[in-house]
Amino acid sequence: MRKMIILLAGAAFLLTGCFNPASVSVVEDMYEEALLEDEAAVAAYFNKEFLREYPVEELADELATQVRNVEGIKLLNAIELTGKRLNPEIAAELDDTYEERWHYIVNDAGEGDIMTWIVLKTSTHYEITDGKKVTADYYNKHIKNE
Repeated sequence: MRKMIILLAGAAFLLTGCFNPASVSVVEDMYEEALLEDEAAVAAYFNKEFLREYPVEELADELATQVRNVEGIKLLNAIELTGKRLNPEIAAELDDTYEERWHYIVNDAGEGDIMTWIVLKTSTHYEITDGKKVTADYYNKHIKNE
């Protein structure tokens, strides 16, 4: 009985470490499609307004380069910054613009840069509405709330 409890506790520990929030998984999946050079699949993650500003061909190339720079999708270290961990001004602006449907995802982009992503939960799926590359210094001073 004791062995079974230990095995179950160990399995629970391993499983909880494996799951990312859905919004983080969306960003990681988008990078995977870019690495596979599937531009149509990459485009499916973004809203139309974003793609008007950033053509999918260039975007997919840039995303794949970021994955190569950090040597793997998991090494992007994508995380979600909740309102408490985000600059209060940015969180307030996101609340005003998107109500409570937003998720702010950040990941390493290589070469000292950080990518920031705004992912919205719609009634049927998640979509990326904005993304910006910033320096790590800018991120630490202006985006992250300490």
